[in-house]
Amino acid sequence: MKNGYRLLSLTLLLLAGISARAETLDCTAITSLPYGIATQGVYCLTGNLSTSMTSGNAITINANNVTIDLNGFKLGGLGAGDGTQARGIYALQRKNITIKNGIIRGFYYGIRLDGGPAPFTTTSGHVIKDILADQNTRQGIFVQGLGSTVSHNKVVDTGGSVHFDEAYGIVVMGPGVKVLNNKVSKTTAQGAGSARGIYLESADYGLVQNNTVTDTLKSTGSSYAVYIARSTGVFVRNNNLANADIGLFFSPVTIVSSGKYFNNLTFDVTAPFTGGTPVGNNNN
Repeated sequence: MKNGYRLLSLTLLLLAGISARAETLDCTAITSLPYGIATQGVYCLTGNLSTSMTSGNAITINANNVTIDLNGFKLGGLGAGDGTQARGIYALQRKNITIKNGIIRGFYYGIRLDGGPAPFTTTSGHVIKDILADQNTRQGIFVQGLGSTVSHNKVVDTGGSVHFDEAYGIVVMGPGVKVLNNKVSKTTAQGAGSARGIYLESADYGLVQNNTVTDTLKSTGSSYAVYIARSTGVFVRNNNLANADIGLFFSPVTIVSSGKYFNNLTFDVTAPFTGGTPVGNNNN
């Protein structure tokens, strides 16, 4: 009986190890840049890819229902420098795009999934998860799309573009979007520009939950850990916000944003909560 238990335990450990290293193998390999995707399906990296292009897109998605699995590899654009205007992965008015599991580094936009005008009904269902977006000069992750989810990403060291003095870690637009379990650190604006760690716009009934946003920095402008614009009924809960001018900001500009927030912690934040309706415990 003991031998049986040992065999079962060993089997479970082996399966756990396989799962931790799992990668997408049944896919169309992306092996050079720039690369265009014209048909739905699963695409993947089989090694690190880099480019010095200063404009355009390293990967362009021209179809709906596309998954890109970076398989733990890097999509890099650092060679273009701070003057880059290139985008790492780009799509325009597409549906059901999933980008996951890897590093996107050194672009103007790490990921940019564009939609049409609000409420973004021509684009929906996107999923961005398990991405390390670092050293992108304007925005780390930008997603427009009804019901999209941005989760379990690390967005680090965003800013420094010579073309744009503001910096955004994560930008999500569209009704019913979810921003969950992300870590956003060191989003740095220049000059009079504003820095925004997580930014939601036109995101009625969206959810911002379990994120950690630290070191949202600026020169002479303003810095916001979480900024909600032109949105109704946004729920913000269980987030940790540190080192910013404003922790959570429901903007009154153009359209007064509304929502409820609870169980959020702030540290070294000048104005922890502005706008919205507090519910339950919030600690300054």
